[in-house]
Amino acid sequence: MNISVRLSVLLLTCLSIAQPIGASPSIDQEYKAVLWPIAQRIHEYYFEEIPPDTLMQAAARGLFAAMDPASEYEIDTDAMQASSHPRKLLASRFTTLMQVARSLDEKAFYHTPADTLVRFGIAGMMQILDPYSVFLEKRNLDNFNIQTQGKYGGLGFRIQVVRPDSAIAVWSLLHDDTPAARAGIKSGDLILAIDGESTKEMSAGDAADKMRGEPGSPVTVTLRRAGVEEPFDLSVVREEVKMGSIAVETLFPDSTGYVKLDRFQRNCSAEVRDALLSLRAQGMQRIIFDLRGNGGGYLDEAVNIVDLFLPEERMVVFTAGRAFRDTTKYLTSEPALFADEPLIILVNGGSASASEIVAGAVQDWDRGLVLGSTTVGKGSVQQVVNIDEHSELKLTMAAWHTPSGRSIDKRMRKDSTLVSDPATAFHTKILERIVRGGGAITPDVEGTTRQGNRLWWQLNGFSSLNNQFFYYARQYRVAHPELTRAFRANENTFEEFRSFAQERDFEYISEAEAHVNELEEMAQEDDFDELEDSIAQLIEKIDSAEEKHWQDNKDLILWRLTYAILEKAYGVHQAESYNAEVDPQVLEARALLANPLDYEHWFQVEEIGIGSEDAVAQDDESIDVE
Repeated sequence: MNISVRLSVLLLTCLSIAQPIGASPSIDQEYKAVLWPIAQRIHEYYFEEIPPDTLMQAAARGLFAAMDPASEYEIDTDAMQASSHPRKLLASRFTTLMQVARSLDEKAFYHTPADTLVRFGIAGMMQILDPYSVFLEKRNLDNFNIQTQGKYGGLGFRIQVVRPDSAIAVWSLLHDDTPAARAGIKSGDLILAIDGESTKEMSAGDAADKMRGEPGSPVTVTLRRAGVEEPFDLSVVREEVKMGSIAVETLFPDSTGYVKLDRFQRNCSAEVRDALLSLRAQGMQRIIFDLRGNGGGYLDEAVNIVDLFLPEERMVVFTAGRAFRDTTKYLTSEPALFADEPLIILVNGGSASASEIVAGAVQDWDRGLVLGSTTVGKGSVQQVVNIDEHSELKLTMAAWHTPSGRSIDKRMRKDSTLVSDPATAFHTKILERIVRGGGAITPDVEGTTRQGNRLWWQLNGFSSLNNQFFYYARQYRVAHPELTRAFRANENTFEEFRSFAQERDFEYISEAEAHVNELEEMAQEDDFDELEDSIAQLIEKIDSAEEKHWQDNKDLILWRLTYAILEKAYGVHQAESYNAEVDPQVLEARALLANPLDYEHWFQVEEIGIGSEDAVAQDDESIDVE
């Protein structure tokens, strides 16, 4: 049961008289080094003003939760001394907070370590901020730096926990020139131990931490490989691994250049420029720039990429927030290298942040079309502030707006409050097409998505981590040494995969079958024996319909089999190159670009998002596959 305790200045005074507080050096040290600097940064720089009392109460709830999770405490600020100076008021409130925290900690039944106590207080403050303001400690800080800087001391592959082995799988190698690849690690290998420590109960995050380290230091991994009878050890020397930004670049036979960007890390704009220049030299006449699944990154890299497509002195994005005295505008600075080629930007529900800046700028200046599905709506500016040698604060300081004035950010606060009204009309800069506010980027053209049903979900192991495609692909590579990059899954592959899954005890349970199983259990519990025959007949009919579900997903399964097998045999780049050839939205974009009349038609539509082709109808069991 929760207990609400209001602590006034009077109570605080009584505590002080009854028992001297006595400064706790460890608590004071943690408070001064971490909690107080974070409170100051939030108070001074957060994009919207948070009153000192509100910030202190949030920290108090976190602190007191660490001492007694079953209770709720609130400090009564009504009788506390006021101040007209916000900074002095903040300092006064947090001094009071720590005094109360020390007093309660001394009287608590269980002692709470100072660093734990303070971090609970930080968590309390983070709870009242937007979802993108976070406190980054060692592991999360390392992961953040990897995603943004694109380099780390490690081995050079992606991992994932797999069942039923309860092991860490080498899901894919980043590229051929990595420490792992040179040491002989292959995609599909199962990591059984790291430096002798079993991975059986290890999370992917813990495994990654153990394999990262100082460049030049060794790590030994114990591997199980398909086609090799016994596990074996490999020693790998860590290096600074560079993650490329571009998943794939290719020129299609119709002279359409295709570039897929995975992340906006440092120097990715130069990678995109060089890729497009190379494709132009090969005869590129049209461009598809794929930002689907790209969660963003550095703002300046997004601006530099837009610079490739727009004339100089064109606004890309502007920001506004409390920490900025004036609106900050980001403009293109150089003549566009690719000003004339017809352009389509691909986006989806995984495109966020910098991806939305690029798509929004191209759309607002009527430079190209946006095709796909509505983006995330993550349009806020975070800056990273160093707290100490082990932690940083990533804090939202402003909101992004496209050149037309619409907010990119869909939901700024944890209470899901919309930043802007979806009904508000804005206009593109050249053709004055209507585009609505409310956050996110609405595509000009709604793209077709791959769709699978419940069978697809289970085969991929989305809930069980028992991915049938992974296990099939790792053994297929071994069983077919003649495999080439031209491999494509066919009818034989499909049937072999079905048999493989069944041999691994894969049992497809449709939603209808799940409900019937529940009905059968309830009938048995209630002794409804007369229903037994009817239920059995129903189950038989459902089982006979399973074949239809396999056939309905056949094309999708063939695509996934081809991708997985190429990925295990030749790496992510080869798999992505194949995917670019068959992806329905890439094909739609190519068709639009190849027909100038169709392409220009979409610029004549009065309102963006209106007049687009309807999305493919989905039933309750359908799943979009991005």
